[in-house]
Amino acid sequence: MIVGRWRGAVPRGRSLIEVLIALAIGLLLSIGILSTYLANRNVYRANTDLQRIQAAGQLALDRLAYQIRMAGYGKLLSDFANVAVPSAFIGEALRVCAGGFANPNDPSDTPACAAAATGADALQVRYQVEDAPVAGSGNWRDCLGFEVPPDTNGLRIARNRFFVADSNGVPTLMCSGNTAGPQPLIPNVEDLRIRLRIGDPFTRAERVVEPVGFQDWGRVLAVELCVQVRSEEAGLTAGPQDGQTCRGTAFPNDGRLRRTFTQVVTLRNRTL
Repeated sequence: MIVGRWRGAVPRGRSLIEVLIALAIGLLLSIGILSTYLANRNVYRANTDLQRIQAAGQLALDRLAYQIRMAGYGKLLSDFANVAVPSAFIGEALRVCAGGFANPNDPSDTPACAAAATGADALQVRYQVEDAPVAGSGNWRDCLGFEVPPDTNGLRIARNRFFVADSNGVPTLMCSGNTAGPQPLIPNVEDLRIRLRIGDPFTRAERVVEPVGFQDWGRVLAVELCVQVRSEEAGLTAGPQDGQTCRGTAFPNDGRLRRTFTQVVTLRNRTL
């Protein structure tokens, strides 16, 4: 009897070329997945920081606008005997320093301005608060939440100062009240620009002036605010950004996102 030999398929391995092709395809897929992840992560980081910038800018304008609207507020006198002094408030309601204060801790009500006018502007606001504080009320506190002490005339006059300074390596909108030193309010605020709208008591004409060298604070009817906020993180942009700084120049190209926020605020306690 003749027995035939069975010839089955002989298993064979992959060739080197096939292995290299498979590795190349897997590497391309990995690179694509990683690139998509990194792109989505950068978009998420940018959107998150844009939301923070928006919140910080709006909060800064709200804080400053509230204080400016209160500038010069005082309790009306009951007899109106002296038309020139209609309220109990006395002194300057508002003062702006181009380039900042020479000393933010100056105890006087008329702080000197810094010699250089290239830095962020600074603002001082004064107004009368409640003489008899109500428990739980914030109407008798300064910008830091501390009680405003009575002066020699028994009046409580809030004196709040706002300026930009470095706080732990971060440019920050600072506030200094009546009794405490400067404290940080809003981080990543790197510039504050203020211009003044003044009125002529005879013609009623209104014009805009820079605060450099300005002294006639009783003629200020409104202020123009510009707040510049940067992103908390760097590496969010690789090229120039659209828009301009509060000084009218291009944004720095350092990888941080930036936005400016503007508002015109009227001194509602001031009339010509």
